[in-house]
Amino acid sequence: MKTKLPNQNLLKRSRKKLRIKYKLTSVERREYFSTENRTRIVVDGQSGEFTIGEICLREGITPIIFNQWSKDFLENTSENRIDLRPVKKSFSDDDRYRIVLEGNNGTYSIAEICKKENIAQDEFLKWSDEFLQIKKKRKNRERANDFHTIKIKELIENLVGEDILEYFESFIDVTSKETIVIQHHHTCSKDKTLKNKSNLVCLSRINDIRNINKHFELINSKLPQGGVFIGCLETLTARRERNNNKGIPILNDLYMGLEFLFKRVIPKLNVTKKYYFNLTKGKGRLLSKAEGLGRLVSCGFKIMDHKNINGLTYFIVKKDKEPTFDLNPSYGPIYKMPRIGKNGKIIKVYKFRTMHPYSEYLQDYVLKSNGYAETGKPAEDFRIPIWGKFFRRFWFDEIPQLINVLKGDMKLVGIRPVSKRYFQDIPKEMQKLRLTQKPGCIPPYVALNRDGNVMSVLQSEKDYLEEKIRNPYFADTKYFFKAIFNIIFKHKRSA
Repeated sequence: MKTKLPNQNLLKRSRKKLRIKYKLTSVERREYFSTENRTRIVVDGQSGEFTIGEICLREGITPIIFNQWSKDFLENTSENRIDLRPVKKSFSDDDRYRIVLEGNNGTYSIAEICKKENIAQDEFLKWSDEFLQIKKKRKNRERANDFHTIKIKELIENLVGEDILEYFESFIDVTSKETIVIQHHHTCSKDKTLKNKSNLVCLSRINDIRNINKHFELINSKLPQGGVFIGCLETLTARRERNNNKGIPILNDLYMGLEFLFKRVIPKLNVTKKYYFNLTKGKGRLLSKAEGLGRLVSCGFKIMDHKNINGLTYFIVKKDKEPTFDLNPSYGPIYKMPRIGKNGKIIKVYKFRTMHPYSEYLQDYVLKSNGYAETGKPAEDFRIPIWGKFFRRFWFDEIPQLINVLKGDMKLVGIRPVSKRYFQDIPKEMQKLRLTQKPGCIPPYVALNRDGNVMSVLQSEKDYLEEKIRNPYFADTKYFFKAIFNIIFKHKRSA
């Protein structure tokens, strides 16, 4: 005997009823309130005994549904209606906000508020709806902002660490809409939103950029005046320390020497740099801190701060001016320094390089940070490597100045050729005396066997210039032989 199965449509209807019964939303539940219950709920809201929020929570409805029932109640119950009066035209947004709050917090009933403010209840309900919509949008916006803040901070912490995030936040708000955080430098040229941002944070090293200056110039063009750019580089010192922690010291030294030749020297030679960049695409280039910061300054940025964290040097710079577009930077062993000559003429003084490339752009920054040392030169000058200090101490870097002597810009004995920045810091009296004479290769303080501090050097130059005026023909000869004697027999060394 076959059992008769129930009708399939009947089963579907039964299941649908169960779903409705147990999965009703607050919006759907309004269909199951009788007219008497709706009236009771509206009267409770009118009486002011409960707030609208309390009533909606108790009955399981939304404020929008309550407002709709209030409108229906006012239209269908003439004895409870207040005469519709024209709405005051002088109600500001603040006034409307205050009236809606009073209706929602239970201070007055809706009827009392409408009578007090001389408005129609329909108008109050309309304002209440607008208030709820604004509140909802504001909550969504705050939720979105919180999500953005959490995501940005998580990204930075995961990629670079909490310490670096704190360092960034001491200068900019990384979660602001004015800030854009990117993981790789190559996205700068593709990201069109960067044009509308005030701050740019890039978490990858500039060592891996092929055209570093062009990249900095691009960022400069997109940021507004005063816009902040944050990035990082791995310095030569940090790379050496990282490699020293691996393997055998002697092999590490050999490896570092070959790496220095391949990634530092070859990219700067006109004959070989083309082949180097075709092979490596510019990735993993060796950079000194001085070169990295100097490139930034040459591209129109002003250094705010830099700090070594976890083996990388992070820099904070801001857009200060347009780039200099230096098309012929000096990389070679002989460097031509712009110096002040006789009558204020700017001359190019030849010297063996004792500083990293682009160091000339950091003169003001180093002086502002550390001032002058006793020798009259910038104190704690990180632009000079160890071998550069050795060259300077024994005057090896001065040998190419003989080219300036042959050209007639300098002479063998005389005041030191100085930069504009140093010239501005010396007394006005010395400035006038200096401009009357050509600078020389051998400075007066060596001939007079005096200390190399600022005051001693200035006094030696003043004594020399005054004697040169009194005895223009034999003063240089006298100072020359005195200097040679002090260098050979008294072991006088450069400051």
